[in-house]
Amino acid sequence: MFFQLGVNDGVVKRLLKDSLIRKCMLSVVKGIANFGIRYPQPAGAPITIVWNFTNRCNLNCLHCHQDSSPTSSHSELTTFQAFKVIDNMSDAGVAILTFSGGEPLLRSDIYDAIRRADDNGMLCTIASNGTLITPKVAEKLAKAGIRRVEIGLDGARAETHDFLRNTLGSFKATIKGIKNCAEMGFDELAVTMTLHSKNINELEETMNLAEDLGATRFYLNRLIPAGRGVEASYLDVTPKEKIKALEMLYDKFYKSVIEGWGMQCYARGMTYYARLGYERSEGEVFTVSEALSGYEKMFQEKFELDVSKIVKRLATGFGGCSVGLTYAGLTASGDLLPCVPAPIKLGNLLQQGLKEIWIHNDLLNYVRNREALRGSCKTCAYSNLCGGCRYTAYVTHGDWLGPDASCPFGPKT
Repeated sequence: MFFQLGVNDGVVKRLLKDSLIRKCMLSVVKGIANFGIRYPQPAGAPITIVWNFTNRCNLNCLHCHQDSSPTSSHSELTTFQAFKVIDNMSDAGVAILTFSGGEPLLRSDIYDAIRRADDNGMLCTIASNGTLITPKVAEKLAKAGIRRVEIGLDGARAETHDFLRNTLGSFKATIKGIKNCAEMGFDELAVTMTLHSKNINELEETMNLAEDLGATRFYLNRLIPAGRGVEASYLDVTPKEKIKALEMLYDKFYKSVIEGWGMQCYARGMTYYARLGYERSEGEVFTVSEALSGYEKMFQEKFELDVSKIVKRLATGFGGCSVGLTYAGLTASGDLLPCVPAPIKLGNLLQQGLKEIWIHNDLLNYVRNREALRGSCKTCAYSNLCGGCRYTAYVTHGDWLGPDASCPFGPKT
């Protein structure tokens, strides 16, 4: 396979020595065994799971798709149950586990859970609002096994950030949290920004601020119609504004790739960012599955440009929305979800094996059939590379294989 991708034996040996790459490759092989060769290709288990470790949060953000708050009363796993769920994920072959929420740092056993996952060989990341990350907390996270940190920053000014976070003073606390993580020196420090009509004019400033604070990666999110995000939909940007924002994002990403340094910029919930990059660079520099390009620092330091070549050649096999393919969500009570914002329980990891749910669930198997896409996503020439957000299709059309109403471009024919 590697020979066909133009990768020499020396690079192959180095790739196979990397535990994360090796685990991901094994999952792909298991996916072929379970599902046959498909386009796009489902893995044998979710490569990445985002776990809403708690529903509680010290903020009350306007756009929260989990409807989290300081007084959330949803049921949550005990520490012992959380360990059982972690072991279940490990047995299935999950490679990357993100602890999210709510605010995951509100659970005192977060460090124990991280250690359990790290001991099981999973790459552990955490998604936080940053307000609780003191120097001591950053140190404890690193010692427990966190390799990557992600913190939300929704503007370059306090009034802009605090508006969406619905909490005065949150900007100042978040900035401190980002600085503390930068000083700790995690493998990756990502800053995320949710795009809306009141902060779009601060996008460039926010990217620059994030980089100045030490961020190595930047994610631009869009408003998701779930939880309180439904009521916040009035804040959404126009299609023209969205394209302008994505172009600004891509310009910075492209510069980081060409110059070989600088913060890399990706988009979430907007699979059409891959299309924009593909068109702008004539198929040379673009992202795949929203968070992968092969130009990441962790790959470049070990394998130089070889991984980016592999990613480009396999783009249509792993591109687009990763629901049912390489990713799933998990609730605080252990229920597997198609994706984090989708309130559809596929099975509980205290009661069923993750592998069993992943392979046999009817909804997941329905979503995997991307050849059956409908509407504009079916007719678009970029359906294999982009394919649209499947959750948005479900919310707006009642069909996981319907068109993505958030696409600002329309089908390319």
